[in-house]
Amino acid sequence: MDTSNGFPPKASLTADVFYEVTSNFLLLLALIADDVTVQCFTEHHQFCMTCDTFTSNFQAVLNFDIKTRRRFFNNHVFLDHVTYKEHWTEVKIDSCMDHDRGGPGNGEGWYNPYSPQKPNGPTGAGSSGDGKPFRRGKGVNSTDHLLCVICGRNGHKLTGCMHTQTIKGSPPVSMCHEGKIVLKATKEIVCISYNLGKCPVRHGPEILHVCSQYGSKSHAIASKSC
Repeated sequence: MDTSNGFPPKASLTADVFYEVTSNFLLLLALIADDVTVQCFTEHHQFCMTCDTFTSNFQAVLNFDIKTRRRFFNNHVFLDHVTYKEHWTEVKIDSCMDHDRGGPGNGEGWYNPYSPQKPNGPTGAGSSGDGKPFRRGKGVNSTDHLLCVICGRNGHKLTGCMHTQTIKGSPPVSMCHEGKIVLKATKEIVCISYNLGKCPVRHGPEILHVCSQYGSKSHAIASKSC
């Protein structure tokens, strides 16, 4: 099937065709994905189209869209609202800095939002990239795809985490306070971006680079050693 017309390479997208291409993506997604996935991407699409930098800094919008899609299709995770907005701010800053340096504008070189690995067996309509069927029948308020950086579990927002133990069975050292992650013992703010694997270090030393689950300075929650 030739997808070059409806789905051109991401690197070639311009602001005037972004709406058409992402709308085609949503139409396809509605045929193969569950209601929650469609709703999340619909809201993401609306955010991209209505953000204040769509015209003045479209490259940032495009980079953010690529990262959001890649995160979901590679890890099946949607970020909660607070972390989503924080990542958007980071992408805007990175894109501006790359533009000033004369770089490609994405901060890391261009990448494909989808996993380069192909499934071993054949997959058809109604299947995900790993050969597993998309789930159907859940309401739009489901939080199955969200990752909590306090306890390490999927399925709820960090602002609503009520677990008394982390996914590995130990007491969490942090909690959510006024939209931020803070250490329970000292109320110091923990950097969410660091724990998700990427922080541009554009904040002061009062925001800590420690594991949001265990408080360790040697690793983040997203690292393999956690």
